[in-house]
Amino acid sequence: MTAALPDPVFNPDARIDVLRAGKTQEAIVVIDDVLLNPDILIEYAAQARFALPPATSRYPGLVAQLPDSYRIPLAEVLRGLMARTFDTHPHFRPANYGFFGLATVPPQTMTPAQAAPHIDSHRLNSFATVHYLSRSPYGGTGFFRHKATDHEVITPVRSDGYRRLRRQELEERKDQELGAILDLYEEIAYVEAVFNRLIFYKAGLFHSARLENTAGLSDDPRTGRLTANMFFNTEGL
Repeated sequence: MTAALPDPVFNPDARIDVLRAGKTQEAIVVIDDVLLNPDILIEYAAQARFALPPATSRYPGLVAQLPDSYRIPLAEVLRGLMARTFDTHPHFRPANYGFFGLATVPPQTMTPAQAAPHIDSHRLNSFATVHYLSRSPYGGTGFFRHKATDHEVITPVRSDGYRRLRRQELEERKDQELGAILDLYEEIAYVEAVFNRLIFYKAGLFHSARLENTAGLSDDPRTGRLTANMFFNTEGL
């Protein structure tokens, strides 16, 4: 039986910045010092049961369930930001889910689908967050433009055509080196992974973890590349 832990406490004075990326100036919200007690969330992760993600997931590592004491308040904290930044309705309360992620697969051993920048959903008014919970420098998150289509965001109208082209591009490069896959995309923004920083963006925006210090990747939440990831109005993990 695991020990009871205090609830994570959100910082009312967290610093909020909005970056604008690419030709379309897509918003990426960066929130620093999100929690007043971030080490509590790491302890939740240390007590969680990590496992491989579902077969349909591209996540390059292990996942575990987020506590409701983090997930539910975060959804409320972000609702106002959704309205101000992305023009959603102030009372918009999308379905959400989330997981702890421990990146354990280095880029050189990823599948092409894991290595290539991706989207989390093509649905309108769908969003994703990444909360960095590692003090070690494991790398942040890059945002990209798909060169062949010139798209930075995938919408419902663009989704089918892009998926067909992506499958074709990755199949043609399945036996090539990582650089051939990454060359399909151009980086348009990068957010450094700072401890207790959370980023918040449209789920249709191309993105990918830029893993660094891969020799230190671990399945220990206290020392590995730990993140808390949330998704709003998306199809599921």
